[in-house]
Amino acid sequence: MERIINFLRYKMIAAGVSLALLVIFLIVTYLSNGFNWGIDFKGGVKTTIKFEQGIGPTEIREALSRNNITAVIQQIGDEEDNEYIIGTRLMGEGETSEQTLEKLKKALIGFKNVNILSDETVGPAMGEYLKKSAFYSVLIAFVLILLYLTFRFEFKYSVGAIAALIHDVILATLFCGFMRVEIDIPVVVAILTLAGYSVNDTIVIFDRIRENVNVKSKQTYFEIINKSITQTLSRTLLTSLTTMFVVVVIFLIGGETLKNFSLVLIFGLIIGTYSTIYIASPVVLLWEKITAK
Repeated sequence: MERIINFLRYKMIAAGVSLALLVIFLIVTYLSNGFNWGIDFKGGVKTTIKFEQGIGPTEIREALSRNNITAVIQQIGDEEDNEYIIGTRLMGEGETSEQTLEKLKKALIGFKNVNILSDETVGPAMGEYLKKSAFYSVLIAFVLILLYLTFRFEFKYSVGAIAALIHDVILATLFCGFMRVEIDIPVVVAILTLAGYSVNDTIVIFDRIRENVNVKSKQTYFEIINKSITQTLSRTLLTSLTTMFVVVVIFLIGGETLKNFSLVLIFGLIIGTYSTIYIASPVVLLWEKITAK
């Protein structure tokens, strides 16, 4: 006889865990003066430089620290090329990106034979525009997913999937505030990737639920959902774990630029797998009970 795991038995505990994470992340983000916006959204400068002799990221960071400059340093090309991209946000209230760029250049003059290959500035106005663009991108993705799920399944399934999707995106965003992750374009890409991954995993379970509903049996809808989750559990875990292995490797050896991107994805993979079982499915069950009455 097929063994069915009673996942929905713990749906209220899972809801409590989600609520607790939401409150904790929200409070810590608020007490930390909001999100840690990166250059792309707050304004700042990025400079590509080349040294004639071997200079390491630690030496560059120390030189910038002596001038009160906090920067993200990324080595590009081969190690012997001695090329780096240095990015820093606007340093003072009301300071322009051009002024920040000049301070950055002066701090680098202390090194011998340093050549500035290119520089890029992002003003506060452009940063605000990118913030709105990122918000609309996420919103449009939500709407398109909702339309697709409504067309592909019944409306109750799209409600469950969107509930899980909103849960994942909100927690992943607040996780950035909780961990003081610098929110830039790659982090927004990570959140959008998480949205697609979460929905994909949810669809697999919903498809199995629909198949089991069409099979004539004496099982209740509650039991059918538990059966469907159990039947797809191995696929869910295998997909999550294999993806997790890759993302962890990126986090460990991908360098400073990919660290925030991979960290958000690691957290997203965990809550994405959890929400498929304990957010999306219970919402579908609740919707079924409401409509049945």
